[in-house]
Amino acid sequence: MSGTEWRFVDLGCVDCFYGPAAFEAVMDARAMDMVSDTILFWRPNKPAVYVGYHQSVYEDIDVDSCRASGVPIIRRTLGGGAGYCDSGQILYNVIFKEGAGLPYGPKGVYCLVLGGVIEALKLLGIDDSCIDENRFSVYARGKKISGSGQLSSRGVVNSGGSFLVDFNYSEMSKYLKDPVKNLRKDVMVPQDGLTCLRREIGKIGVEKAGKALRAGFEKVFGPATTGSLTGCELKAAEGLRDKYLSSEWTFRADMRSDKKKGR
Repeated sequence: MSGTEWRFVDLGCVDCFYGPAAFEAVMDARAMDMVSDTILFWRPNKPAVYVGYHQSVYEDIDVDSCRASGVPIIRRTLGGGAGYCDSGQILYNVIFKEGAGLPYGPKGVYCLVLGGVIEALKLLGIDDSCIDENRFSVYARGKKISGSGQLSSRGVVNSGGSFLVDFNYSEMSKYLKDPVKNLRKDVMVPQDGLTCLRREIGKIGVEKAGKALRAGFEKVFGPATTGSLTGCELKAAEGLRDKYLSSEWTFRADMRSDKKKGR
């Protein structure tokens, strides 16, 4: 669609702190025109709770429960809500330079990127799906199957999200104070408002789901050449990983709130 070259990179199952460091490194490289527009896939190698850039950790996350279970809380640079993630989900980041025929502004970007998720679901036999433009999520057969968040910085857009192949409802409910917060208002328990591919179509592997998701994005954006992170991106991602490990970064919104309140 954009007339630009796209690169596809699948990191596979990686350290849960490395994933957000990697997509930040790709954004930086794209801003400097060191790489082309990129579709990035990755999965966390252990359960983790990711929070949006502006979120208060203590407001939304049961910190004590996370610590007791050894589940890290990781703040991402993207907006959006808190989410429980594990290796049963494909996390994606569509990273591109503004312009070149691509939409400008959050709503237009969300609708285009999530359109790729819709195409992926069709390829997997789920035709009853739609984009919820109020929550910028994809719903399959009436239930949420993909959430998203976004960042625009230095002329580069990063629209990221999740594609739920499998999902552990009980684990999510242990760590999120309000596990239905980002679902439709009439939903009382997560199972009634959140679904995954295995629940909708039966047994399916991450590999097959990933192929469908890539094909869905390529239908929207055009063909992407399979590649890998460059040496510069790898080095930058390793350097950025320490930021995502730090409590100062994780609790930055909470500390700012406490400072405003004079605590």
